Amino acid sequence: MAMRTVFLGTSEFALPILRELDASSHIDLRLVLSRPSKPSGRGLEPTDPPVAIEAKSLGIDLAQPRKPGEASILDRLRRLSPRLMVCAAYGAYMPESLIGMASLGVVNVHPSLLPAYRGAAPVARAIMEGKTVTGVSFMLTDTEGWDTGPVLTSFSHPVNPEDTTGSLTEKLSRLAGRKVVEVVVGYAEGDIEPAPQEGEPSYARKIEKSETWIDWTEEAARIERLVRALQPSPGARTRYGKRMLKVVCAEVAEGDFGKPGTVRLVGEGIVIACGRNGLRPLVVQPESRKAIAVADFVRGYRPRDGERFGGRP
Repeated sequence: MAMRTVFLGTSEFALPILRELDASSHIDLRLVLSRPSKPSGRGLEPTDPPVAIEAKSLGIDLAQPRKPGEASILDRLRRLSPRLMVCAAYGAYMPESLIGMASLGVVNVHPSLLPAYRGAAPVARAIMEGKTVTGVSFMLTDTEGWDTGPVLTSFSHPVNPEDTTGSLTEKLSRLAGRKVVEVVVGYAEGDIEPAPQEGEPSYARKIEKSETWIDWTEEAARIERLVRALQPSPGARTRYGKRMLKVVCAEVAEGDFGKPGTVRLVGEGIVIACGRNGLRPLVVQPESRKAIAVADFVRGYRPRDGERFGGRP
């Protein structure tokens, strides 16, 4: 008999997982919980998150409570009596009252190799810190803290030198989708047993706005990782004159290019001096404009050799 299941998710990361659960003959997916719609666009019209849109497309019952522990949601879950709940990128704290609604608890999918990078920004922090391997972990949700529960299993995945948070998150999402049915069925049948997390934990805190400003006194390799970690959003920023400029894509240029922040014209592009080596932007986004190739930026904005890019205002 298919296992009665409830899914909790909000962002695009959760979509492959939701689709695989819905398609599996082992899973009886009865309900999807997602975060409420938010105003967006110029008209600030309410817009459903990706998981809510997908649930409607698949014809699965959907609820979007302000808080997952609302009495109406708990009553609904009590009537459904799910054997299992699966959570991926839901974006809200789950109270014990909710977790206890499923006899097998809540299996959470987290994009890191726990206990490394618990918290809100595991993919971005892994890229920032130059990690070459990360992965996805399937764990049981507890109420002790963020991502602290026992792990069912983990799957590793390389971090490539060109990966951004966007590209790596997509790869990890697909990996989780390929593995989710195997893991939850194995857990339900007793073939996979939860085990306490082992090793030194680290915490991937939310990216603060202050961290998005480039510090040109840092070495170029670190800044290049920051650029990738902040793509596609919110972007790595610097000051060009009185306006903000985002560096969308860049590479390290070896050599001494002067004081940090100094602009050097090199061919049709530029190199910006860093604390060590230089950063060669390939794509930039001027304030209130679309992203452009750096050659177009040089032709249109005419930076002068020896000018300085600034840090946080």
